[in-house]
Amino acid sequence: MFSSEKTLVDKLIADLQEKFDTQYIVRELRSGNNIADVVYTTDLNRNNIVFDEYFNAYYYFKDVYYKKTVDIKEIEISNVSVGRRFHKFLHDLEEQGYLEINGNCITSIKRIDIATKNFIAVEAKLYNWKAGLEQALRYKQYANKVYVAISAEYIDKVDKELLKKLNIGLMSVSQGKLKIPIKAKKEKKEKPEIQYYMADRFLKQLQLAGVL
Repeated sequence: MFSSEKTLVDKLIADLQEKFDTQYIVRELRSGNNIADVVYTTDLNRNNIVFDEYFNAYYYFKDVYYKKTVDIKEIEISNVSVGRRFHKFLHDLEEQGYLEINGNCITSIKRIDIATKNFIAVEAKLYNWKAGLEQALRYKQYANKVYVAISAEYIDKVDKELLKKLNIGLMSVSQGKLKIPIKAKKEKKEKPEIQYYMADRFLKQLQLAGVL
């Protein structure tokens, strides 16, 4: 049916655009050593990139996000260069209206919205659903929902009960319309700094592609 995974992904992207009426789709989003074949959303809460570097997200959520006020001296960063860049990041947040900085005192004005609350990652395989599942599980760090997409002719080979147990959705790609035999359920992320950072990487790729 498909000559390569690339042609399958091309069809998958076209199907997602049509089915969910969205242009917010990115191919090959990297997270560490992992690369999701397709990541998409149907809505965005903001278009501006806030967390361009992971350590900014890490220290913001660790020391600032959950507190009304914090003394900047309480934020311990052993790397001097990272510390300077994080302090600059805090002043950038002040300019954007998220914080107020008075001397060493940081006061939260409003919380930063995540770029999207409907962040979906898909790992596409022609037939090897087990390899797809192994990779898809890694995307749970940041995606609200995760799917494995398989060429329709191999869909009966998939252990659907295992996918349901692991809350991994299943997409069936063919020359016809996209089918979704298993719908993934939305999950809350344990480490918001990873999700926020990855959502902003997603925004950056949308910008580079000229979508935003």
